[in-house]
Amino acid sequence: MNQSVILQLKNVTKTYPHRPASSMDSRHTVVLDNVNLTLNHGELLGLLGPSGCGKTTLLRIVAGFESISQGTVSIAGKVVCTNCESLAAEKRNTGMVFQDYALFPHLTVAENIAFGLKNQSKNRSQSIFSRHKPKAQIEQRVSEVLDLVGLSSLQKRYPHQLSGGQQQRISLARALAPQPTLILLDEPLSNLDVQVRNRLRAEIRSILKASATSAIFVTHDREEALAISDQIAVMRQGKIEQVGTPEDVYLNPASRFVAEFVTQANFLSATKKGSVWLTEIGEIPISQPELGDRHYAEAEMGDLMLRPEDITLIPDPKSNIVIGERQFLGREYHYCVSTASGKKIYARTNSAQAIAVGSRVNLGLNLTSGRIFPKFDGRDKSLASVS
Repeated sequence: MNQSVILQLKNVTKTYPHRPASSMDSRHTVVLDNVNLTLNHGELLGLLGPSGCGKTTLLRIVAGFESISQGTVSIAGKVVCTNCESLAAEKRNTGMVFQDYALFPHLTVAENIAFGLKNQSKNRSQSIFSRHKPKAQIEQRVSEVLDLVGLSSLQKRYPHQLSGGQQQRISLARALAPQPTLILLDEPLSNLDVQVRNRLRAEIRSILKASATSAIFVTHDREEALAISDQIAVMRQGKIEQVGTPEDVYLNPASRFVAEFVTQANFLSATKKGSVWLTEIGEIPISQPELGDRHYAEAEMGDLMLRPEDITLIPDPKSNIVIGERQFLGREYHYCVSTASGKKIYARTNSAQAIAVGSRVNLGLNLTSGRIFPKFDGRDKSLASVS
């Protein structure tokens, strides 16, 4: 695959002025803080983070709907945005898919897709269509993208005659029709029910891969990001916490926030004693961190991370750990257990063995995937594996 860079963000910063309390107040609210990202041709990048972290603002900047306070945005090697000037959105050769579909209700499926082809700007760079393209060529392109999204038989229907999933696929087809350099998707599945959402996320990935289109997918749903993306950028308070493959981000979180948000891990306070970490569920042996991490060597306190799937429950009537909740989810059980201190720990096990609520259990731990996040003055500095 051609790995040419489609999108590059360098030190992108976005600030908004505070409403001044006085004429001397010149403070600013930082929405994006020195964001650096690179997206290669044909890759799907998931922007993942909680509400208010800046991911939609970042998408709007790439689209051309927002300016920046500092940095540069380049698309296909061309600078399209600096703090001094910005190329208009319609000239950036990007396609946008919104969460509310944004289809014209009075136009048929085919007319919705054709609308953008008929009304493209004459001077749009790298465009394959213009106002003066023959009707037959537009109809051919509409037919091609309808085939791509698997909805050829619905071209004469109106949006209100389609399901939510079908409407979103039409929105995607409309964005793909002009063959843009980059597709931007702003939480496109958030308005759909769970079953449709799970099916459509696989379809969206297949469609984008089949068309060899690069894309950025904004979501706050970790499962969506893991399922769709080639690369995930985890955002927090306007900054990028970690960028990597879904496997790397899930298995090797770079910070406590990433571990908590992406893996929904449990955390137990731990204190170092010799070669082990002491926790309320027992002593945890330590593997020496790679490269002799100085922060790790100096730390005396930290948090032990344990993913729910790395915990097994072992019945023991003498244990002081009690099962408080149990949920049956078909293929697995979700448990919430309470330690003697009242700390809640969540475990996920297969459905082969059910343990009753109120039972006392010990915790079996898969320590090969555990992590210790050392603390210094209450702040996380680094992580190390435990074994």
